[in-house]
This record gives sequence, C-alpha cells and structure tokens, in this order.
Amino acid sequence: MEKLWTTSEVAKSLGIQEVDVEQLVRQGKLTGYKLGGQFLRFRPDQVEALRGTIQFRPHAGKPLVRRDGLWVNDLHDFVYFYDFYIVAASLLAVMAVYLVIAG
Repeated sequence: MEKLWTTSEVAKSLGIQEVDVEQLVRQGKLTGYKLGGQFLRFRPDQVEALRGTIQFRPHAGKPLVRRDGLWVNDLHDFVYFYDFYIVAASLLAVMAVYLVIAG
C-alpha cells in the first residue's frame, strides 16, 4: 500500500498554499480521502496527474489573489467581506441621528 500525502505535502509538491489545495478538492479537481473524519490525504499519482493538467502560478508565500491594481476591485472586495458590518453601522448611525433629532 502506497503512502498517502498530507495537504502540506501536496501543497509543497505543487508549489501552492494548503488553502489552494483545499480549494482544488472543493472544486473536484483533486480527490482527497478523509482519515479519522477530518484529515485529508491524497494519492501521489493523482497529484502528479493533476500537475500535468493544471498550470499553477508561482507565488512568494501568499495565497493566489486577483490583483489588477484598481481601487474599484479593492472596494468591491471590502464591501463583499464586510457588508453586514456596513449595514449594521449605517442602521446604528440612522438611529442615533433620529434619537438626537427627536430628543
């Protein structure tokens, strides 16, 4: 029986982050086997087959993130991740203004 690779071993072999490996599993591009209900393991031959079909961009220890330098994209990402807090803060501000005016 061959030794199964861990997520970190696959990431090192492919030159990507562990988060990217987990994303490949979610996308169905790589098959992961759960051991003990939570630990993902991978067959080396499947990883090597994946390496031949997908071209990975090298990066210097950072996750693969879209950056084209436009402030609009940064604003979109900010609003996407913090939308709940923006709405909550806006509602609190409206309530505070109402209480001051009605005061």
